[in-house]
Formats: sequence, C-alpha cells, structure tokens
Amino acid sequence: MPTFLHHALLACGFLTRLVPARVATADDMAAAVRWFPLAGLVVGGACWLPFALGLAASHPAIQAWLYVLINLWVTRGLHWDGVADLADAWGSSATGERFWDILKDSRIGAFGVMGLLLGFGGQYIGAHEIFISGRLGVLIAAPIVGRGACVILAALVPPGSRSTLGRLTCAGADRIAIGVAATCGILVLLLTTPVITTVTTIAICGAIVTALAHLARREGGINGDFMGACIAGCEGAVLLAASMG
Repeated sequence: MPTFLHHALLACGFLTRLVPARVATADDMAAAVRWFPLAGLVVGGACWLPFALGLAASHPAIQAWLYVLINLWVTRGLHWDGVADLADAWGSSATGERFWDILKDSRIGAFGVMGLLLGFGGQYIGAHEIFISGRLGVLIAAPIVGRGACVILAALVPPGSRSTLGRLTCAGADRIAIGVAATCGILVLLLTTPVITTVTTIAICGAIVTALAHLARREGGINGDFMGACIAGCEGAVLLAASMG
C-alpha cells in the first residue's frame, strides 16, 4: 500500500468509525495528521448524504437533531469527551496538577454537563438554520474546518507531560500539515458560504484556537481533550456563522 494512502486511512480510522482502525507506529500517526482535513471530509460527507437524499425533508428541526446524532455516531463522540473534560477542568478554576487531575478524570461534573449542553445546542441551532436555508454544503465544511483548526492548535502549543495521543498530533503538526489544514478550510468555506461569512468564520475559529492555546500554555501543554474541544467548537462556529450569513 502506498505510504500516503496508509497515512490517510490512519487519519480516517482514528477520527471516524467509517474506516477500520489500524495498528500504527508513532511516526505513522504523526504523519497522518496531514490528512485530518480528509477525515473531516469523510465525516462531513456522511453527515450530508442522508439529507441530500431527502431524509426528513421539510422538517428542519428533526433534520438538525438527526445531524447532531449522525455526527456523534460517525465520530464515536470522541471530540465531545474533550469538551466535557475541558469544561470541568476550566470551570473548576483549578491550575497546575489539579487542573490535569480533573481533565483526566473520566467522571463528568456540572461544568462538563453545561459544556455539552451548550455545544450540542449551538450545533443544533446552527444546523437547523442551515436546513431552513438549504445550504447543505456547510454540513461538509464544518467537520473539515474543525479538524483543520485542531492541527493549527497542535502546532501552537507543545504537548503536556501527561499527554498521549495529543503528543503524536503535536509531532505531526508541521508546516505542511498547517498549510494543508488552512488551505482546505479556507477553500471549503469559500465554496459553501459568502466571502463575508468566510471571514467571520475564520475570525471566530481563530478566537477559539487562541483561547484554547492560551489556556494550554498557562497549564503547561496540550492534550487530546483540548483538540477535541477545538474540533467541536469550530464545527459549531461554522454552522452558527453560516446560519447568520
């Protein structure tokens, strides 16, 4: 199998359930980071296709709920675990080792629940407006932009001492990966939204990445929870910005 195809399949197998997971070396996983936007395309395509075929047509509220559900199923809810964990750690106002203890705790607290409700609610509202407007291409754009933003975040902050998969993502977030992520994100936004909406979306996603990078630097590094929160947050930003554009 060609090396590039192996790395592409690794990215898709890691970030979605639609491609079988593969055993890989640390170097291969780092190389797969360049293909994160492709994994976003796979997720976006899976979320877009049922509605392009007419699923729940004329019922945008139901379509929006199904969109959130399909997204969760395709990704195994991987990124939302990061939202809950990071919300608990940040909301507790803890710092240092206590911050990381809360971040790594598998139990969910009040802030984690609030983070999930706000995140799911934002995606639902954004998707609802997208279905009303009929601009279904945004459903493909959102996952691509989200995973591209994750690559950029990984390039801005070194991994924390207790990071595992996050360390591999940081190692793979080189200049080529950043260029691919930024180019794919900008192009797909220009293809699916007006220019002013593209600019607004980039600004909002930039603010999300900057805020997460600032928090990670304060706490001594980044891990997969930060990246999952970045993906989910930027997906929601695309949907909400496009719904208002």
